[in-house]
Amino acid sequence: MSSALRFVFADAKVWRYVLRVLADYLEVIGIKISPSEGVRIKAMDPSRVMLLDFSIPTSAFEEYIVEKEEVLFLNLENISKILRRAARSDKLALSTDGVKLTIALISKSGTQRSFMLPLISSTYEEIPELSLEFKVEAKIIGPIFATAISVLEEVGDAVKFKVLHEGLAMSSSSELGEIEFLFTTTTGTLIDYQVAEGFSEFSNTYSMEYISMLSQLAKLSETVSIKLAPEVPCEISLNMTSGAQLKIYVAPRIE
Repeated sequence: MSSALRFVFADAKVWRYVLRVLADYLEVIGIKISPSEGVRIKAMDPSRVMLLDFSIPTSAFEEYIVEKEEVLFLNLENISKILRRAARSDKLALSTDGVKLTIALISKSGTQRSFMLPLISSTYEEIPELSLEFKVEAKIIGPIFATAISVLEEVGDAVKFKVLHEGLAMSSSSELGEIEFLFTTTTGTLIDYQVAEGFSEFSNTYSMEYISMLSQLAKLSETVSIKLAPEVPCEISLNMTSGAQLKIYVAPRIE
């Protein structure tokens, strides 16, 4: 049985978009809540192509009352329906008394809309930390990455990351043609670009469905960091203005 807890987060939209992504793949999600480390969600899609790792440190919450580490389970369909009601400036308050879960949306004026749900039980799968050796890290301004993705997803069902000496290219193609974006530090479209010693150019291709789901969240992010190596999963990390961080790992397509 859960103990009493409550937290308030300044941006309900972050939760709305993250949980909406997961709702496309899973019915129930476990949220690990720690008194010292904050909130974390780790989940893998059923095909095991994508791993999502969402975390918020305690310092990012406006209010954070957690007595002990525990896992809360959420029905993603129900939570997504509630969070669709969130306005642009709404805060999210989540609390439980050990019997029911209360989700509240708090407007800028202080108006609170509360939704009560029964607590549910499930099995929590502890997903181990990944150990990957990357050769390249590119850092892009969040809204620039979001714009590129929104254009590329209109073209094809895959996105190719080409790692070049001068920068990072993202492209997509179909019978309609091909579109490519080139990001470099010279043009200012890359904030930073780090390559390993002895680096050679390479490219990996990933399913667009896993990359395009980041479009809305990238708009809320200060920066997007992309880590790559030949024929290994990419790591895309979004550092959001609210203090939350989202990482996804996507396995490359085999061509």
